[in-house]
Amino acid sequence: MIEADLHVNARGFGFATRLDKKGEDIFIGRDGLSGAIDGDRVIVSIRKGTGRRSEGVVAQILERRIKNVVGTVVQSKTTMFIIPDDERLGQSLEVRLTKTQKGGGGGFRSGDKVVARFDAENYKDGRVYITETLGADNKVGVDILSIIRQHNLYEEFPNSVVAEAKRVAVPPTESEVKRRVDLREKHIITIDPEDAKDLDDAICLDKFADGTYELGVHIADVAHYVTADSELDNEAYKRGTSVYFPDRVLPMLPRELSNDICSLHPNVDRLALSVIMKINQNGEVVEHKIVESIINVKTRYNYNQIQKILDERADELLNAAAELTLKLEKIRRARGEVVFDVPEPKIILDEKTGKIKDVIAYPHLLSHRIIESFMVLCNETVAKNYCELALPFVYRIHEKPDPMKVNRFIETLKPFNVEHKINPEYATGHAYSNMLANLASEIKPIVSSLALRSMQKAKYLETCVGHFGLGAKFYCHFTSPIRRYPDLVIHRIIKYGLNGKLSGSKVNELKAFVVDAAEQSSKTELAATEAEREVDNLKRAEFMQDKIGESFTGTISGIKDFGVFVYLPNTVEGLIKIENMPPDHYTYHDKHQTLVGRKRTFKMGDKIDIIVAGVNMPRRQVEFASRQG
Repeated sequence: MIEADLHVNARGFGFATRLDKKGEDIFIGRDGLSGAIDGDRVIVSIRKGTGRRSEGVVAQILERRIKNVVGTVVQSKTTMFIIPDDERLGQSLEVRLTKTQKGGGGGFRSGDKVVARFDAENYKDGRVYITETLGADNKVGVDILSIIRQHNLYEEFPNSVVAEAKRVAVPPTESEVKRRVDLREKHIITIDPEDAKDLDDAICLDKFADGTYELGVHIADVAHYVTADSELDNEAYKRGTSVYFPDRVLPMLPRELSNDICSLHPNVDRLALSVIMKINQNGEVVEHKIVESIINVKTRYNYNQIQKILDERADELLNAAAELTLKLEKIRRARGEVVFDVPEPKIILDEKTGKIKDVIAYPHLLSHRIIESFMVLCNETVAKNYCELALPFVYRIHEKPDPMKVNRFIETLKPFNVEHKINPEYATGHAYSNMLANLASEIKPIVSSLALRSMQKAKYLETCVGHFGLGAKFYCHFTSPIRRYPDLVIHRIIKYGLNGKLSGSKVNELKAFVVDAAEQSSKTELAATEAEREVDNLKRAEFMQDKIGESFTGTISGIKDFGVFVYLPNTVEGLIKIENMPPDHYTYHDKHQTLVGRKRTFKMGDKIDIIVAGVNMPRRQVEFASRQG
């Protein structure tokens, strides 16, 4: 008997991850779930399976982790059910109506999308209460709202949090301004997406005659307004991060802060934490200081504007920024940074209808790379500083890849005929980078995605163990306190130090807190990432609904015994089921990731002409058919 966290897939079986971490996951068959659902903490009775993996059955449900269930109401003659959007929760859940709802006061009807909760005490009977009606299933916006609720995310803030935000969102006093380093005369700029409203980072750069630089990275001083244990702080801790969707943002902090008093808008005085770095001709930081400052941004740019200026070489500051960026990239590559080519989808919606207009691969321009490089350098500098001081801190870590995952990745490389020198037992960033750099352009996104999956997930930790993907010994998240809680935490710690408030008792208090903050921030980041990914998949599927019957050319990105997955240049991925392949007798070879027929062999990376055959919106899946006879 062991305690474990249960993970159930859409096919009805699952795996239990042992809390004692003393063995592999335990297989739980459909008939061994005993009423448990995905996410439950359970006690599993282990019995050895016929294969190498242990099998077991759920003996007891200890805790139901999933609180919200989002689904569609279905009314039978005698009973009301919810069909969950998440297939891992089963085919249907019986609804337990309250007295008001029995009297017709529920505000929902068959076909509506609703939010329900398991009974806190009697959840084992599988019945749920309806707590919120989202609207008709086909109503614009309900699809994204359903995903938001499924991940326990909310748009609105409690009244007490909003009231506190309004109370603290006032311009700084004269005495506060006087005690800070005044940088308002510096030529400070921001570079952000065109539609961004929460501007938390700004830069200035001077290049000197001897080829050295002074780079200033100025970050909104959110900790000045959000103090420890306040209503705002508790809400930010709970949310952990802002969440970004094509049609809305769920901010970590109320808009009075995130879009107004903390946001680094041009031509207004703003409080900041500034990291001033002196950089030698090679791009190495030789000296730095962190100060509480008052700044005034001179110009707000978007990425496209900056790229146009760079192309025309029309601005001295930006020319120097581009030059320094190339030096910083060279340093990172030399120490083993892994550069992935995994295009992110950009979902473009119709402003009037909210319907999807287009989906494209988001461009990654030199203007993006300038900001990325400067923020990475700032984050490294701050992390190194505080690691050497041995003070409580929250670090961003990325551990070395697991040898088993690397082995599986190497197997998937064989059909691509990719040359590499990746050692599973001692994988290095250089080995990954060299392999990725030599890929043909058509397979680069696919292999990059597979390489990314072979690595550990980055997370937050109170201990500095380095960042494998960046090849960095020291790393943290300092540059986005408006939208990330760990950044806010370390700003607070830095400000304590700058103002002589890091006493022994405060340090001991912070030691415990950074452990909790790191764990909570990792959890909320994961939930936000999953929600954002699901919305992207939803909108890509919606986009392809209007393309049924149209032809495209894609690249085979995955092969299974039931068909092949095809990746299109617009980032849409779909499945050609085996019955929609060219007529043949196929044999699936798992080891070589090939589908072998009498007439043709399909392998990873092959170009293939497809027709969009259909879209399964509930599953957010696109189905293709081969155009080849």
